[in-house]
Amino acid sequence: MSTIPPSEATPSQLEENTFTSVPAEQTTTDIQSTTPTGSPKQPVESFTVVDSDEDILTASAQSWQEREDTAPRASSPAAQEASEDTRFLHSKGFVNVGDSSEIKDLTVSGQLPEWLNGEHYTVGPGTFDIRYSRKIEIDGYLQSATATFTFGHWLDGLPLVNRFDLNGQRNTIAYRNRLTSRRLIEKIRDHHGYAPCHPAGLFKTDSNQTVLIKFIKSAAKANKPDGEPCGARILTTLPGVDGRLFCQNMANHVQELDPFDLKPTRILTWDEINPAFKGYNSCPNGQYDASTGEYINYTMEIGYRTTSYHFFSLTSQAPKGNLIASVTAPTGYVNSFSLTKNYIILVVFPLLANSGAVKYAWNESIMDSFSFYPSEPTLFYVISRSKGQVVANYRSDPCFAFHHVNAFEDERDNVVVDMIAYPDDTIAHQLTVDNLRHPENMTPSSLTTSEFRRYHLANLSHASTVYTNNNGYIPTASSLTGRISSLYGYLRGTTTQDIGKTIPMGATGWASWMPQATFTTWTDPGIELPQVNSKYHRQQYTYLYGLGFSSSSSKTMYDTIVKTNVETKLVEASWHEEGCYPSEAVFIPRPDMDNIEDDGALLSVVFDAIRETSFLLVLDSKSMTVLAKADLETIVPPSFAHGSYRLRTEA
Repeated sequence: MSTIPPSEATPSQLEENTFTSVPAEQTTTDIQSTTPTGSPKQPVESFTVVDSDEDILTASAQSWQEREDTAPRASSPAAQEASEDTRFLHSKGFVNVGDSSEIKDLTVSGQLPEWLNGEHYTVGPGTFDIRYSRKIEIDGYLQSATATFTFGHWLDGLPLVNRFDLNGQRNTIAYRNRLTSRRLIEKIRDHHGYAPCHPAGLFKTDSNQTVLIKFIKSAAKANKPDGEPCGARILTTLPGVDGRLFCQNMANHVQELDPFDLKPTRILTWDEINPAFKGYNSCPNGQYDASTGEYINYTMEIGYRTTSYHFFSLTSQAPKGNLIASVTAPTGYVNSFSLTKNYIILVVFPLLANSGAVKYAWNESIMDSFSFYPSEPTLFYVISRSKGQVVANYRSDPCFAFHHVNAFEDERDNVVVDMIAYPDDTIAHQLTVDNLRHPENMTPSSLTTSEFRRYHLANLSHASTVYTNNNGYIPTASSLTGRISSLYGYLRGTTTQDIGKTIPMGATGWASWMPQATFTTWTDPGIELPQVNSKYHRQQYTYLYGLGFSSSSSKTMYDTIVKTNVETKLVEASWHEEGCYPSEAVFIPRPDMDNIEDDGALLSVVFDAIRETSFLLVLDSKSMTVLAKADLETIVPPSFAHGSYRLRTEA
């Protein structure tokens, strides 16, 4: 029987093979050799030696769980106890999954709300491990061997897109999914690793490539739409941009998908829409202002001496967009920002580019290119949407956040900014694939607990006067000489981080002239992936939804959906089932019920580790009771990305 080697297969032929996952080392070479008696022995570097391409495909078809069951491993009492511990069942979900071109009619238990008619889209990791073949010499003979490239972080897995067609009146749900980076899977097989051709292509993954590839492989984007992974957010619309479904990544790419079969059809960058939107990367969590019809985001342009955040807007009336403001600020990792009626709030945490931003510019992983500087302040930039410029700066204690919650202005000339914050960047390092698959090895032993923080940017008029008088010098980036020095060290492999060279924030620090942004906080239950009713964006609100931890949780994975009251700081209700791990719970407000903030439904794709499958969960957002469930009859790995929906209106 002849088969096509993976490196020569076409995308359609690759679809016929399931890319199953294997142990979570970054780039493991898996081999089994045997002693003359047939008992396995474990060499320092092991391979699976195969004699034909057919054997390679057969080896690739082994599941990660099968390999975990048969592979030699440490047999310490602690490891054995952890392997049997039900607290770590979520590790079963971080595996490669397949997709299907067929539409499945799901079996619905319970009753969908009659008003819930439309499409719900989610995106998350679907491929963590890619097997590839290579030649090795054994006893003077060349033989084929297989090795494994593994994406190292939860945010790096190649995307799986899911579509749910909901009909509340008929109480039906149709489901289909698609892996949207098949061409990239093929390239990784060919090159034995993945080095993005642009910055911000990976969050924390060893590319398994040499520095030489950075000289010969540099481009704004991949040539084909399925060659660029876009798995941070999915959107059902972008004002002014043709198309009905889009995915974004942490760089500056927008991938258009067919809204029905989910096939990637186009890849574009923001500067292709408008050359003024320059920069390597953008925010995957842009903001939409329903009152003005604007989609607002930024691109980040790193120069030799400064870094500029170019904020822009898109509308249906101005499809080429408009530049709102260019803000000079430190080179930070910024995953989200806030929007009010009159202002954009850019928050730069002290997770800043190290090595003069050379490593970042040369396409290294984000977490290898940024370091947390605990002596630097968290900076707040208040940008006037009408004036197109920064009007005030505030400072606060160092912290880190993935997500803002909401922001609004009050009648006392203050701006309120809510976010889910952490004391430092530990959480970003904890969410590696290895930790998620082997949580007993996580350090610290549980995920860092987040805080809900409400920041008060007080007396904006006075802060504007202070800014006008003192904004002559705000440190932004290393000098040209510093960058050249960092480049030399990087090429020699001796680049060091700049930690310890920062100036304290205290009374004599460079930021001492800035007004302080004070905050109130609470920690219970440690919410992430926050959601509020979109009708209450940019205004005072009461209810916050998100993922948290149950009282029995080991806190190595989110296992609860919670509803909290931000005024009373109390959890009003929650959903939890043993062995179940939800992804983002998307709030869909009930149409024509603007005056009842918590009237709607929450939709989440939940991994059921006990049954080793996933299901779509529909909750009543008032009571947090289960309205309906629909079994997907397949695993959908838990996701840290953001979904979207489109409701159909009756004619």
